[in-house]
Amino acid sequence: MIRNVDSGHTDIAPPEVPLLPPPADASGAPPIEPPVKSAFGFFVLLMVLYAGLGGTAQAFHPLAGLLWTELFVFLLPPVLIAVGSNLRPAPFLLLSRRPPTRDVLLGAASGLALFLVAGAIMSLTIRVVPRGWVDAFDVTRLFEGSGAHRLGMAVAASVLAPLAEEVAFRGYLLSALRTHLRPGAAILGSSVLFACMHLDPVRFPAVLFLGLFLGWLAWRSGSIWPAVAAHGVNNALGSAMAAGGASDPGAEGPLGATLALLALGIAALAPLALAWVRATPTPPEMRTVVVIRDPADPSTRFRLSRVPPGWGALAGLGLLLYAALGLFRAGGG
Repeated sequence: MIRNVDSGHTDIAPPEVPLLPPPADASGAPPIEPPVKSAFGFFVLLMVLYAGLGGTAQAFHPLAGLLWTELFVFLLPPVLIAVGSNLRPAPFLLLSRRPPTRDVLLGAASGLALFLVAGAIMSLTIRVVPRGWVDAFDVTRLFEGSGAHRLGMAVAASVLAPLAEEVAFRGYLLSALRTHLRPGAAILGSSVLFACMHLDPVRFPAVLFLGLFLGWLAWRSGSIWPAVAAHGVNNALGSAMAAGGASDPGAEGPLGATLALLALGIAALAPLALAWVRATPTPPEMRTVVVIRDPADPSTRFRLSRVPPGWGALAGLGLLLYAALGLFRAGGG
């Protein structure tokens, strides 16, 4: 399944196109001209793992299953595929560039404004979708249980989920799309797929908006860390309200209050976006993202043989833990 992620695509630029020698990165390894990587193939793989294994893992045990899903569905596969594609994973997943603390704080502040805007969008969406959908896709039920369960879910959703999902969507997926699309189209495409991944038609518009802003943050900075900060703050606020039993800001309320919340969120987000533009005047070039691991073999077509045994062992550990969750559930745990 993984072998076919990048099949059918050109791995290097056509020989008839003259290329200037790209600059070396900080490690001394030369980047290569961006290949065309299959973002859709990666997304299909992700959804197969998410729907087939992640969903059942969370059915076995909600909290342990969520932790397993974030680690072995969203975090590990992008690394394995990047390494197996002869790419250095840190640059391709936008992990290597460390932004200034100011930029991370701007990202975190943006997360608060995003929470307000997404809540208003959610409230407007609830007004037009069938009520049965709202009840069926009510995520607050995930936080039902003991205090320890609610705390564990909140921490997982606020810390691990933002990191893992940003690596997958603003890391691998956005970079793969940018190998053959302009930045705006790549951000839009990754955001649509991010919203689709949640399998939640009620939250689709709100998650799409979140994905667009997070993708824009990652593109301008050349790093996922500000987006991780924004994603984490957004999730932390929602998780805290759900775990504490407070009313969701996206719950249907008076239209005037919803529009006021939307206006407040936009008013808070606009100056933050302007500050972000000033802080990141020149987005890094794409060629700094695609750094080849083995210059002797310039192909970036995925090969399982390129994956180091240690990374393969981690994938095997994930399968063992998945089986353990199944045995735990079968034993009545």
